[in-house]
Amino acid sequence: MRQLVVTSSCLFALAFTACGGGGTATGDVTGLQAPEQVSIVESDSGGGSSVRLPAGLRAIAGSDYETDPTRFWIRDDSMQALDTVNMILNSLKQTNYWQQTNAGAYRALVEQDDRGGGERGNTGPTFEEWVVESTRADNSSPQVVKFWIEQTESMGEEQASTIYGKLTVTEESTDAQPLGQFTLYFKNLAQTENHDSTDTMFEGYLRTVARNDGQSEVEFYMSHGDVGGAVANGEYAVRERCHVVGNPNTDTGRAYAEKAFAMNNGGGTQLDSAEYQLQFNSDYVARREVSNGNALAVLDRNDYETRVFRYGLYDATTEDRVEQMSGFPVEDENGRYGWAGFEGVWFPENVTLVDGQTIYRRNFGNNTRTPYTLVIAAGKLQKRTRASITLGDLVNEEMEYFSPNGGGEQRVMFTGSDFVRTASRVNGQWQLESTPVSIASSFTTNQWCNFWSQARGSVEFSWPASLSTGTAAFVWSNTTITADSPELASGDLTLNGYFHMLRANLTQNQANFANSETPYFTDATAVNSGNQTYVFDRETMLLTLGGNPVKLGTGVTITQGPGMWGLNCGPLFATALTGFNEIPNQSTTYEWSIGTNPWNQLRTLKDANGAFVQFDAPIRMTYVHDEDGSPFDGRTFFLEYDGMGIRGIPHEQVGESGHWYPLFNIPTGTTVTSGNTSYKIKQLEGEQFMVEVGSPSTVYAAQGFDIDGTPISAPDGDPYEDPAIGQKPEVVGAPLYVGGVAQSSDG
Repeated sequence: MRQLVVTSSCLFALAFTACGGGGTATGDVTGLQAPEQVSIVESDSGGGSSVRLPAGLRAIAGSDYETDPTRFWIRDDSMQALDTVNMILNSLKQTNYWQQTNAGAYRALVEQDDRGGGERGNTGPTFEEWVVESTRADNSSPQVVKFWIEQTESMGEEQASTIYGKLTVTEESTDAQPLGQFTLYFKNLAQTENHDSTDTMFEGYLRTVARNDGQSEVEFYMSHGDVGGAVANGEYAVRERCHVVGNPNTDTGRAYAEKAFAMNNGGGTQLDSAEYQLQFNSDYVARREVSNGNALAVLDRNDYETRVFRYGLYDATTEDRVEQMSGFPVEDENGRYGWAGFEGVWFPENVTLVDGQTIYRRNFGNNTRTPYTLVIAAGKLQKRTRASITLGDLVNEEMEYFSPNGGGEQRVMFTGSDFVRTASRVNGQWQLESTPVSIASSFTTNQWCNFWSQARGSVEFSWPASLSTGTAAFVWSNTTITADSPELASGDLTLNGYFHMLRANLTQNQANFANSETPYFTDATAVNSGNQTYVFDRETMLLTLGGNPVKLGTGVTITQGPGMWGLNCGPLFATALTGFNEIPNQSTTYEWSIGTNPWNQLRTLKDANGAFVQFDAPIRMTYVHDEDGSPFDGRTFFLEYDGMGIRGIPHEQVGESGHWYPLFNIPTGTTVTSGNTSYKIKQLEGEQFMVEVGSPSTVYAAQGFDIDGTPISAPDGDPYEDPAIGQKPEVVGAPLYVGGVAQSSDG
């Protein structure tokens, strides 16, 4: 089955592309919008005058499913220099600055998107606070957008810093000028520096260059230090730059791109750089890698590999977009922002939270705050409801496994007939096996096995007498237990453990697996030998063993080992087993987690009546992949939709960039089910990779390319200007936008 890609009208088959326009009036002044993405080249299928889906997928005219736009960006190694600026432009879009023209400074929570893989997480979304001020004197003047971003790290270093940025939009995009006319200046300063300091951690600009010859031109430059010189011990230098000149009418042009990073870790300066000259027409992109002996490649603009990162979910009957109340923004007494939702309560790392403190949800309509009580416990109990797959659904999917009784952390895989180890974690780093090693002999018949899949979450099964693709396995959906949960209606909850059982009041050695000590008991050898009986206390919200809490002991810290990510106890059973052969029949189990990370702890809210706030749980949907030739063809997945995106698709980390990419795409128009309800899925955003032709020199000559004859110039730092936007203003009030979505005025 061919994977269908639907592209939106806001992408142009031009030298570069942009989405923008359609500003919103504030009083008599209409805001201008800059592009949200810049590419050197764009897909040939990106044109069109309508956002309507192809005929075979259309249903209800004007529905959310039909009109929600789909955007795909072209990606290539030569275009990595634009990653930083596209992150800024896309994040700026989430602030909706054109809708807040002349409305004063405000806050927005921008969701962080690192292309990090659709993983089943239990931390919820991650946000970054932006303070934005957007002004325009009148409808003949430029739009000026000032923004401030406070960060806990910069350039990979854990140092608090602030990004200062100034965007000036003179003209919005048109067919003749797809980027419009704008400038963007930005710099990053350590928070110990004054706002007017020139001692930057990086600085740069993105700008369009005015022309009168029918061509479009854009330049990007970002730097710190001198990548061409010697870098001091412990220091770094970086330079990223790009220059594109093209004709939007003929879809032809030339480009230059460079990304260079130098670092001295004590062994002298190490330089990693890539430099390219490019030329393109409507069918091909010719690329010379200057930093690699001018190696030639020719890319086909009509042949793409597509990776979809974001999907929308719609009611299959009405085609309305599915809305989830997965959470809302909150703030503490000092006005520091956070997020409360189904996965817990999140605040920046530098904000200390304590059990019982008051936090607030702001009402935008009357600028009042609704108080809630924060509840924090040293662990979290989750009810786990299973769904069935087989080991055949897992063939050649990497999973992680940890043996509490020895063996450490491993990456493992079911080959179809054997379980093998592909890597082991040594000193915090994964060490690959040169040849996969069978670990089947490590397990015994009926042993309950627990693995972690990046896409599927916990994968569990009872070790069979003989491995086969038909062996039953299970994946789980989780619901956090609070005092209001039905399980605790009659009081404390007794739970029975047989495998992976945590001790109470862990010592320093136990929590860190030090001196041959472990936080776990040895697995039970029978249902009445080596088993443990736990009690979940309704008042303290802690799991106990013999009356003692199952948590880190007083003053215990975790500094090494798998406990850095948390420690889990389970599966736990509400009814005692009479035999291990009953385990595969248990559709509900419980799991207790502890640790120093927020996701290892219960963090939730109580309202003024003392009731726990109920957030919408992710919608869990059954999906069977259908793609001839794909290794995932016919396999079953259980996807989750949390109102912001779909999780549960396997990803892989590719190349030195560290980007995570999905291993398959779900076609637009796919119908999935959750219980008795059906939904439609639509591709909304992704990247496309042009396929290299087999005979680059032949195509290069046939297309009349001449990169060497007229190479394009490399931008320099001269056009850079300090944003000069002053100190970040103090803003009172909750964020107006979260992940680009305007927050309602409900308290």
